[in-house]
Amino acid sequence: IDTHVLDAAPRARLSEEEKFEREVTRRRQADLDRRLRIFDAKRRTIGVDKAVLDAQVAEKTERLKALREAQRAEDRQFMGVNRELQLLEKEKNAMRVQAEKYAREFSMQNLNFASRDVFDLNDPKAVAKDVPARLGDDDPRLGPASMQKFNGEDLLRDERLRQQNQAMLDTLQQQVFEKKMLQVLGDADRHTFAQQAQEVISIRNEIEADEMAQRKEIMSGYKAELQAKTLAAAEAKSAEQMRTQAENQRELDFHAADPFLQETRPHIQPNGKALPSLYKGATRSERAEVFGQQREQCAQNSLRRAGEGAEDRDYALTANLTRKALVMAEREKQRMKRAMEKHTAEHNLSSLAARKAAAAEAGPDGHKNKVHPEFFEQFGVGT
Repeated sequence: IDTHVLDAAPRARLSEEEKFEREVTRRRQADLDRRLRIFDAKRRTIGVDKAVLDAQVAEKTERLKALREAQRAEDRQFMGVNRELQLLEKEKNAMRVQAEKYAREFSMQNLNFASRDVFDLNDPKAVAKDVPARLGDDDPRLGPASMQKFNGEDLLRDERLRQQNQAMLDTLQQQVFEKKMLQVLGDADRHTFAQQAQEVISIRNEIEADEMAQRKEIMSGYKAELQAKTLAAAEAKSAEQMRTQAENQRELDFHAADPFLQETRPHIQPNGKALPSLYKGATRSERAEVFGQQREQCAQNSLRRAGEGAEDRDYALTANLTRKALVMAEREKQRMKRAMEKHTAEHNLSSLAARKAAAAEAGPDGHKNKVHPEFFEQFGVGT
């Protein structure tokens, strides 16, 4: 990383106390500048054309009002068109539903399976609907060849049905008579129960009326108490507002009569000197002196920043050299480690080759414990 940047000016390294003191000084200076702007009546009111601003506000209000009216008219027109479209859609749906209903009814009446001209060929009840072979002895279709009686013939069917219907009617009338008798017997009991229930309802209504009257009386008292509290709170709030308004008026009167705010106090003292509190500016010589001091401070700051930059550059250079030395040492260490590993591998390979050569020279019995004569000869010959 290149740290030798031309004209580099690093930020000052301040402690927490110095940072806090600098922030407090900045806020105090900002507060002083704000007070000067607020207490200067000329700066507060200069350049403000109230009539033009009021005219602009009124024009904007009228423009917004006209836009709102146009929007309302357009919305009403859209709503009217929407209602007309909805009515047309509703009429169209009603006509479609009516046509579908007419089509379904026509299909059910005229296009069903039973209305076909060949339905008698497929009718499952065709035999039941067919006319019997004879309807009685007086059937005009019978002749001399029809003097016979069919199995299952019921010539007295009409009389039998009439007697069955009469028996059913008699049974129903008997049941109706019995129900009426039971109703007459139960009317007395129901009348007694209804009278007792009416008495209970009357007592309950009286109790509820008493409770309602008591509740109304309690609520009336509670309402009066709430109204009294509300009135007292409103009076206290009104008194507080009057007191606040009086205090504000006193403060405004004090500011209006204050010579410091209104600048009505003479600036020049009898001895010819200006009051420090009403001081409006420095002389040319004082400004020139301040300018010289500022230039000296700028030169000192430049020297200080240059010195701090040199120190930082020296520190960065030293750190870079140290890093390079560490990198070189690490690389030398890795090289020596690789050389040692290589030497160890070569030594292991040579040892393995020597062991293989010794094993080949000893033969297949080289691993056995063979005793050679030379072992005993080294001790000499005994007597």
